[in-house]
Amino acid sequence: MRIDIHSHTAPAKYIEAMRRDPKSMGCRFEKDERGRQMIVQENGRTTQVRENLVEPELRLKEMAAEGVDVIVESLLPPLLPMWAPTAVAVRVCQTVNDAIAEDALRYQGRMVAMGILPLQDIGEAVRELDRIAKQHRMPAVLIPTNVGGKNFDEPEFFPFFERAQELDVLIFMHPHEVAGADRLERYWLSNLIGNPLDTTIAQASLIFGGVLERLPGLKVCSAHAGGYSPWIRGRWRHGHSSRREAQGKITRPVYEYLSRLYFDTCIFDPVSLEFLIRTMGSDHVLLGTDYPTPMIDAGQVPVITAIDGLSAADKEKVLGGNAARLLGMTS
Repeated sequence: MRIDIHSHTAPAKYIEAMRRDPKSMGCRFEKDERGRQMIVQENGRTTQVRENLVEPELRLKEMAAEGVDVIVESLLPPLLPMWAPTAVAVRVCQTVNDAIAEDALRYQGRMVAMGILPLQDIGEAVRELDRIAKQHRMPAVLIPTNVGGKNFDEPEFFPFFERAQELDVLIFMHPHEVAGADRLERYWLSNLIGNPLDTTIAQASLIFGGVLERLPGLKVCSAHAGGYSPWIRGRWRHGHSSRREAQGKITRPVYEYLSRLYFDTCIFDPVSLEFLIRTMGSDHVLLGTDYPTPMIDAGQVPVITAIDGLSAADKEKVLGGNAARLLGMTS
Protein backbone atom coordinates (compact mmCIF):
# COMPACT_ATOMS: atom_id res chain seq x y z
CA MET A 1 0.00 0.00 0.00
CA ARG A 2 1.46 3.35 -1.12
CA ILE A 3 0.50 6.15 1.30
CA ASP A 4 1.21 9.83 0.66
CA ILE A 5 1.55 11.59 4.04
CA HIS A 6 1.86 15.05 2.45
CA SER A 7 -1.16 15.94 0.34
CA HIS A 8 -3.25 19.12 0.49
CA THR A 9 -6.81 20.23 -0.09
CA ALA A 10 -9.22 23.14 0.17
CA PRO A 11 -12.38 21.10 0.78
CA ALA A 12 -15.60 22.12 -0.95
CA LYS A 13 -17.55 22.55 2.29
CA TYR A 14 -14.91 24.96 3.57
CA ILE A 15 -15.37 27.06 0.42
CA GLU A 16 -19.15 26.80 0.74
CA ALA A 17 -18.91 28.12 4.31
CA MET A 18 -16.88 31.15 3.27
CA ARG A 19 -19.32 31.86 0.44
CA ARG A 20 -22.23 31.82 2.92
CA ASP A 21 -20.55 33.88 5.64
CA PRO A 22 -17.16 35.32 4.68
CA LYS A 23 -16.94 37.48 7.81
CA SER A 24 -17.24 34.58 10.25
CA MET A 25 -14.66 32.60 8.22
CA GLY A 26 -12.19 35.48 7.94
CA CYS A 27 -11.89 35.05 4.18
CA ARG A 28 -13.84 35.33 0.95
CA PHE A 29 -13.92 33.51 -2.36
CA GLU A 30 -13.57 35.55 -5.56
CA LYS A 31 -12.10 35.68 -9.06
CA ASP A 32 -9.05 37.77 -9.89
CA GLU A 33 -8.58 39.83 -13.04
CA ARG A 34 -7.43 36.73 -14.93
CA GLY A 35 -10.53 34.77 -13.94
CA ARG A 36 -8.72 32.52 -11.47
CA GLN A 37 -10.56 31.34 -8.36
CA MET A 38 -8.94 32.87 -5.26
CA ILE A 39 -9.36 32.73 -1.51
CA VAL A 40 -8.66 36.14 0.00
CA GLN A 41 -8.01 36.18 3.74
CA GLU A 42 -8.70 39.23 5.89
CA ASN A 43 -4.96 39.57 6.51
CA GLY A 44 -4.57 40.27 2.77
CA ARG A 45 -3.10 36.93 1.75
CA THR A 46 -4.47 35.47 -1.48
CA THR A 47 -4.30 31.83 -2.54
CA GLN A 48 -5.29 30.37 -5.88
CA VAL A 49 -7.71 27.47 -5.69
CA ARG A 50 -7.28 24.95 -8.49
CA GLU A 51 -9.82 22.26 -9.23
CA ASN A 52 -7.69 19.46 -7.84
CA LEU A 53 -7.59 21.17 -4.45
CA VAL A 54 -11.37 20.98 -4.19
CA GLU A 55 -12.47 17.84 -6.05
CA PRO A 56 -11.61 14.63 -4.16
CA GLU A 57 -12.24 12.32 -7.10
CA LEU A 58 -9.77 14.27 -9.21
CA ARG A 59 -7.19 14.14 -6.43
CA LEU A 60 -7.56 10.39 -6.13
CA LYS A 61 -7.31 9.94 -9.90
CA GLU A 62 -4.19 12.08 -10.23
CA MET A 63 -2.48 10.40 -7.30
CA ALA A 64 -3.36 6.95 -8.60
CA ALA A 65 -1.43 7.94 -11.72
CA GLU A 66 1.51 8.63 -9.37
CA GLY A 67 1.26 5.10 -8.01
CA VAL A 68 -0.26 6.26 -4.71
CA ASP A 69 -3.07 4.21 -3.15
CA VAL A 70 -3.95 6.39 -0.14
CA ILE A 71 -3.67 10.14 0.38
CA VAL A 72 -3.50 11.73 3.82
CA GLU A 73 -5.17 15.04 3.14
CA SER A 74 -4.65 18.27 5.05
CA LEU A 75 -5.55 21.90 4.46
CA LEU A 76 -3.26 23.81 2.09
CA PRO A 77 -0.93 25.55 4.61
CA PRO A 78 -1.25 29.14 3.25
CA LEU A 79 -4.91 28.86 4.31
CA LEU A 80 -4.10 28.12 7.95
CA PRO A 81 -5.93 30.65 10.17
CA MET A 82 -2.96 31.37 12.44
CA TRP A 83 -3.35 35.12 11.86
CA ALA A 84 -7.01 35.21 12.86
CA PRO A 85 -8.79 36.06 16.14
CA THR A 86 -9.43 32.95 18.18
CA ALA A 87 -13.16 32.73 17.43
CA VAL A 88 -12.55 32.87 13.68
CA ALA A 89 -9.67 30.38 13.88
CA VAL A 90 -11.79 27.91 15.84
CA ARG A 91 -14.62 28.17 13.31
CA VAL A 92 -12.27 27.66 10.37
CA CYS A 93 -10.57 24.67 12.00
CA GLN A 94 -13.87 23.02 12.86
CA THR A 95 -15.24 23.59 9.36
CA VAL A 96 -12.12 22.26 7.66
CA ASN A 97 -11.78 19.29 10.00
CA ASP A 98 -15.39 18.23 9.55
CA ALA A 99 -15.08 18.56 5.76
CA ILE A 100 -11.86 16.55 5.57
CA ALA A 101 -13.29 13.90 7.89
CA GLU A 102 -16.30 13.62 5.61
CA ASP A 103 -14.01 13.10 2.61
CA ALA A 104 -12.08 10.41 4.47
CA LEU A 105 -15.29 8.61 5.43
CA ARG A 106 -16.67 8.83 1.90
CA TYR A 107 -13.46 7.46 0.41
CA GLN A 108 -12.56 5.11 3.23
CA GLY A 109 -9.46 3.12 2.43
CA ARG A 110 -8.26 5.73 -0.07
CA MET A 111 -8.19 8.90 2.05
CA VAL A 112 -7.11 9.61 5.61
CA ALA A 113 -7.94 12.87 7.41
CA MET A 114 -5.29 15.14 8.92
CA GLY A 115 -6.75 17.96 11.01
CA ILE A 116 -5.71 21.53 11.84
CA LEU A 117 -5.84 23.36 15.18
CA PRO A 118 -6.19 26.97 16.43
CA LEU A 119 -2.79 27.02 18.08
CA GLN A 120 -2.96 30.75 18.86
CA ASP A 121 -5.11 29.60 21.81
CA ILE A 122 -3.75 26.38 23.32
CA GLY A 123 -6.89 25.69 25.33
CA GLU A 124 -9.00 25.82 22.18
CA ALA A 125 -6.39 23.81 20.28
CA VAL A 126 -6.50 21.01 22.83
CA ARG A 127 -10.31 21.04 22.81
CA GLU A 128 -10.38 20.74 19.03
CA LEU A 129 -7.73 18.01 19.14
CA ASP A 130 -9.87 16.07 21.59
CA ARG A 131 -12.95 16.58 19.43
CA ILE A 132 -11.48 15.38 16.17
CA ALA A 133 -9.66 12.46 17.78
CA LYS A 134 -12.82 11.23 19.50
CA GLN A 135 -15.58 12.29 17.10
CA HIS A 136 -13.77 11.64 13.82
CA ARG A 137 -11.04 9.25 15.01
CA MET A 138 -8.61 11.51 13.20
CA PRO A 139 -5.10 10.04 13.55
CA ALA A 140 -3.02 13.09 12.60
CA VAL A 141 -2.84 16.88 12.67
CA LEU A 142 -0.89 19.39 10.63
CA ILE A 143 0.71 22.25 12.53
CA PRO A 144 2.86 25.17 11.34
CA THR A 145 6.51 25.28 12.37
CA ASN A 146 5.95 28.31 14.59
CA VAL A 147 2.96 30.19 15.92
CA GLY A 148 3.19 33.95 15.61
CA GLY A 149 6.99 33.72 15.65
CA LYS A 150 7.07 31.63 18.82
CA ASN A 151 9.05 28.39 18.85
CA PHE A 152 7.67 25.14 20.22
CA ASP A 153 9.90 25.06 23.28
CA GLU A 154 7.77 27.86 24.78
CA PRO A 155 5.97 26.44 27.86
CA GLU A 156 2.55 27.53 26.55
CA PHE A 157 2.68 24.85 23.82
CA PHE A 158 3.55 21.92 26.09
CA PRO A 159 -0.07 21.01 27.00
CA PHE A 160 -0.81 20.53 23.29
CA PHE A 161 2.16 18.24 22.72
CA GLU A 162 1.37 16.36 25.92
CA ARG A 163 -2.22 15.78 24.83
CA ALA A 164 -1.12 14.69 21.35
CA GLN A 165 1.09 12.05 22.96
CA GLU A 166 -1.75 10.90 25.20
CA LEU A 167 -4.05 10.53 22.20
CA ASP A 168 -1.31 8.89 20.09
CA VAL A 169 -1.90 11.45 17.32
CA LEU A 170 0.77 11.98 14.67
CA ILE A 171 1.92 15.60 14.34
CA PHE A 172 2.92 16.68 10.85
CA MET A 173 4.96 19.90 10.93
CA HIS A 174 4.68 22.03 7.81
CA PRO A 175 6.14 25.57 7.46
CA HIS A 176 3.78 28.49 7.03
CA GLU A 177 5.18 31.91 8.05
CA VAL A 178 8.95 31.50 8.02
CA ALA A 179 11.94 33.04 9.79
CA GLY A 180 13.96 35.65 7.92
CA ALA A 181 11.12 36.41 5.53
CA ASP A 182 12.27 40.00 5.06
CA ARG A 183 15.54 38.73 3.53
CA LEU A 184 13.85 36.03 1.43
CA GLU A 185 11.41 38.10 -0.61
CA ARG A 186 13.17 37.70 -3.96
CA TYR A 187 13.39 34.61 -6.15
CA TRP A 188 10.78 32.77 -4.02
CA LEU A 189 13.48 32.16 -1.43
CA SER A 190 10.84 32.28 1.29
CA ASN A 191 9.85 28.84 0.03
CA LEU A 192 13.12 27.50 -1.38
CA ILE A 193 15.16 28.39 1.72
CA GLY A 194 12.64 29.64 4.27
CA ASN A 195 10.47 26.53 4.39
CA PRO A 196 13.24 24.06 5.24
CA LEU A 197 14.85 26.65 7.54
CA ASP A 198 11.74 27.08 9.67
CA THR A 199 11.21 23.32 9.83
CA THR A 200 14.77 22.96 11.12
CA ILE A 201 14.18 25.59 13.81
CA ALA A 202 11.03 23.79 14.92
CA GLN A 203 12.84 20.45 15.22
CA ALA A 204 15.76 22.02 17.10
CA SER A 205 13.33 23.70 19.50
CA LEU A 206 11.65 20.38 20.28
CA ILE A 207 15.03 18.71 20.83
CA PHE A 208 17.13 21.33 22.64
CA GLY A 209 14.08 22.72 24.45
CA GLY A 210 13.50 19.37 26.14
CA VAL A 211 10.05 18.67 24.68
CA LEU A 212 11.10 15.30 23.27
CA GLU A 213 12.93 14.54 26.52
CA ARG A 214 9.71 15.02 28.49
CA LEU A 215 7.50 13.31 25.89
CA PRO A 216 9.38 10.25 24.61
CA GLY A 217 6.28 8.85 22.90
CA LEU A 218 5.47 11.97 20.87
CA LYS A 219 5.12 11.22 17.14
CA VAL A 220 6.38 14.08 14.92
CA CYS A 221 6.91 13.98 11.16
CA SER A 222 8.38 16.93 9.28
CA ALA A 223 7.62 18.03 5.73
CA HIS A 224 10.24 18.58 3.03
CA ALA A 225 12.59 15.84 4.22
CA GLY A 226 12.99 17.50 7.61
CA GLY A 227 14.55 20.72 6.37
CA TYR A 228 18.30 20.85 7.06
CA SER A 229 18.51 18.70 10.20
CA PRO A 230 19.52 15.38 8.58
CA TRP A 231 22.41 17.20 6.88
CA ILE A 232 23.63 19.28 9.84
CA ARG A 233 23.02 16.81 12.63
CA GLY A 234 26.76 16.51 13.24
CA ARG A 235 26.89 20.23 14.01
CA TRP A 236 24.11 19.78 16.55
CA ARG A 237 25.95 16.87 18.16
CA HIS A 238 29.19 18.85 18.37
CA GLY A 239 27.43 21.95 19.70
CA HIS A 240 25.66 19.96 22.37
CA SER A 241 28.93 18.46 23.56
CA SER A 242 30.90 21.73 23.50
CA ARG A 243 28.47 24.57 24.31
CA ARG A 244 26.73 24.79 27.67
CA GLU A 245 23.93 26.87 26.10
CA ALA A 246 22.84 23.73 24.23
CA GLN A 247 23.00 21.44 27.25
CA GLY A 248 20.53 22.86 29.75
CA LYS A 249 17.36 20.90 29.03
CA ILE A 250 18.40 17.54 27.63
CA THR A 251 20.26 14.64 29.18
CA ARG A 252 20.72 12.30 26.21
CA PRO A 253 22.78 12.61 23.00
CA VAL A 254 21.22 14.79 20.31
CA TYR A 255 21.14 11.90 17.84
CA GLU A 256 18.87 9.96 20.18
CA TYR A 257 16.18 12.65 20.03
CA LEU A 258 16.65 13.22 16.31
CA SER A 259 16.23 9.50 15.69
CA ARG A 260 12.71 9.70 17.18
CA LEU A 261 11.55 12.12 14.48
CA TYR A 262 10.05 11.19 11.11
CA PHE A 263 10.65 12.75 7.71
CA ASP A 264 8.79 12.86 4.43
CA THR A 265 10.50 12.22 1.09
CA CYS A 266 9.84 15.59 -0.56
CA ILE A 267 13.46 16.45 -1.44
CA PHE A 268 13.43 16.47 -5.30
CA ASP A 269 16.72 14.64 -5.72
CA PRO A 270 17.31 10.87 -5.74
CA VAL A 271 20.79 11.13 -4.23
CA SER A 272 19.52 13.33 -1.41
CA LEU A 273 16.58 11.00 -0.84
CA GLU A 274 18.86 7.99 -0.59
CA PHE A 275 21.05 9.89 1.91
CA LEU A 276 17.98 10.75 3.98
CA ILE A 277 16.80 7.14 4.13
CA ARG A 278 20.25 5.75 4.95
CA THR A 279 20.97 8.45 7.54
CA MET A 280 17.66 8.65 9.39
CA GLY A 281 16.64 5.03 8.81
CA SER A 282 14.12 3.40 6.51
CA ASP A 283 11.68 3.09 9.42
CA HIS A 284 11.58 6.88 9.89
CA VAL A 285 10.99 8.13 6.34
CA LEU A 286 7.51 8.42 4.78
CA LEU A 287 6.42 8.97 1.21
CA GLY A 288 5.29 12.59 0.87
CA THR A 289 4.69 14.48 -2.38
CA ASP A 290 3.26 17.94 -1.50
CA TYR A 291 0.48 17.33 -4.02
CA PRO A 292 -1.11 19.32 -5.67
CA THR A 293 1.06 22.41 -5.20
CA PRO A 294 3.56 23.79 -7.75
CA MET A 295 6.26 22.30 -5.48
CA ILE A 296 5.00 18.74 -5.85
CA ASP A 297 7.77 16.15 -5.86
CA ALA A 298 6.21 13.91 -8.49
CA GLY A 299 7.29 10.47 -9.66
CA GLN A 300 8.64 9.30 -6.32
CA VAL A 301 7.34 5.74 -6.26
CA PRO A 302 9.60 4.50 -9.09
CA VAL A 303 12.52 6.51 -7.69
CA ILE A 304 12.23 4.86 -4.27
CA THR A 305 11.68 1.45 -5.85
CA ALA A 306 14.88 1.86 -7.87
CA ILE A 307 17.23 2.70 -4.96
CA ASP A 308 20.06 0.17 -5.09
CA GLY A 309 21.04 -1.53 -1.87
CA LEU A 310 17.75 -0.80 -0.14
CA SER A 311 15.89 -4.00 0.62
CA ALA A 312 12.38 -4.61 -0.66
CA ALA A 313 11.15 -4.58 2.93
CA ASP A 314 12.76 -1.18 3.58
CA LYS A 315 11.27 0.25 0.39
CA GLU A 316 7.83 -0.91 1.48
CA LYS A 317 8.30 0.84 4.83
CA VAL A 318 9.05 4.15 3.11
CA LEU A 319 6.31 3.77 0.51
CA GLY A 320 3.55 3.07 3.01
CA GLY A 321 4.40 0.78 5.89
CA ASN A 322 5.68 3.53 8.17
CA ALA A 323 2.68 5.75 7.51
CA ALA A 324 0.28 2.86 8.10
CA ARG A 325 1.92 2.13 11.44
CA LEU A 326 1.93 5.75 12.61
CA LEU A 327 -1.67 6.32 11.49
CA GLY A 328 -2.98 3.11 13.02
CA MET A 329 -3.87 1.60 9.63
CA THR A 330 -3.59 -1.99 8.50
CA SER A 331 -0.89 -2.13 5.82
